[in-house]
Amino acid sequence: MDRHSLQAQIDALTRLRGATECEIGVLTRFDIPELAELSLAAYGIRPSIEANSEATDEMRLCFDGVFGTPLEGSFLGGWIEGELIAAIIVVVDPPVEEPSGLPQVIDLMVHPKFRGRGIATALVAECARRCKDWGASSLVVRIDEANVHLPQIYDIFQEGENSPTS
Repeated sequence: MDRHSLQAQIDALTRLRGATECEIGVLTRFDIPELAELSLAAYGIRPSIEANSEATDEMRLCFDGVFGTPLEGSFLGGWIEGELIAAIIVVVDPPVEEPSGLPQVIDLMVHPKFRGRGIATALVAECARRCKDWGASSLVVRIDEANVHLPQIYDIFQEGENSPTS
């Protein structure tokens, strides 16, 4: 699959302003069922027992570190009125990349009903603040070209003075 990377400086990303309507907090294993439902909605996958099972398994694998090493508090969610409506998943050294030690966004999803409100921007900014606390100077995002929301991700990283990588 053809993929792209964007890398942005942490200081620039921490200055981003996003939505204030959602509460941002750390996701835990207890959130896996809601994360699976969010994933299906965000990627336009019709809910079914099989699809929900696959999404649940994928979220478990994220927490298990199969897609890269999670950092303390690097899986963040956005809630409105108690409903999980967005999430960002950040790891270090995903297995599909050469080890760099840089935090990488491996998933950023927003429920379709809540898109266009700056929620993804708020998640990226909060993630960047945490990355700064971990001593990172930049944040990398790997995006699948097939992701229909790619332009919005590029926009967030362009606001944060991105530099494309291969």
